[in-house]
Amino acid sequence: MRDLGVPSSIVLTGATTGIGRATALALAGKAGHLILHGLEPQSQVTDLLAEVRAALPAGATLSYFAADFSELVAAERLVSHVRGVTERVDLLVNNAARPGAPTRTVTDTGYELTFQTNYLAPVVLTSGLLDLIGTGRIVNVASATHLSASLHLDDLTLARHGYSPSAAYAHSKLALVTYSCWLASHRPSPAIDVVSVHPGVIATDLLHAMFAVGGDPPEHAAANLEYVASLRGDNGTYYDERSPAQPNPEATDPATQDQLHAATVDLLAY
Repeated sequence: MRDLGVPSSIVLTGATTGIGRATALALAGKAGHLILHGLEPQSQVTDLLAEVRAALPAGATLSYFAADFSELVAAERLVSHVRGVTERVDLLVNNAARPGAPTRTVTDTGYELTFQTNYLAPVVLTSGLLDLIGTGRIVNVASATHLSASLHLDDLTLARHGYSPSAAYAHSKLALVTYSCWLASHRPSPAIDVVSVHPGVIATDLLHAMFAVGGDPPEHAAANLEYVASLRGDNGTYYDERSPAQPNPEATDPATQDQLHAATVDLLAY
């Protein structure tokens, strides 16, 4: 296990609520430059930013950018914002996500909202920052729900398949795990590690929007993400909390990975 060290440049999405908020506080002590993303404008998260700033090492920098991933152009703008404040990313944690919408909802680019927010936006962000992650690490926050899903390569935005909030969420997370496996095999440098992780069943608004279950506190997930973020030499691994585990077999199938990648390229050529 490595120490992320200082100064490390860390990008964390979905950092203002739930797992992301707890993870921002957990990673703050390891950051030389902590770059946080959230849905809310900065004026609405001043208390969080003050708490994070107090946890930073002396001399460290905090940046915050708001972006609503229901608009893909917002993810593109976030790439520009991040590139404007750092020339290096040591750790990218793609945590931002939304529960499945109550009914199938289509974005202005014509894609199912959950799939766009939880999958397409992280792909846009990761692709846009990849050249800055020369020797760094990408951690994609997945969900064990992906194990029960099937990837609809002929209908990625769920126009023809039966829709439910939980199924849309699981489908988007399966796409993210599959992408993680694809990128692990196509990383531009062997010095980059790409992993995905189920952080646990966590009591958040996202969980309770879809499932009538309890869960561990967000700090439990944050500790798991902090641990996985500290590892190296595990490129392509899927973690169930802190333990390497087998993901959905579709995610590890090279043909499925390539088909998803090709379809994603087409979708992002809007």
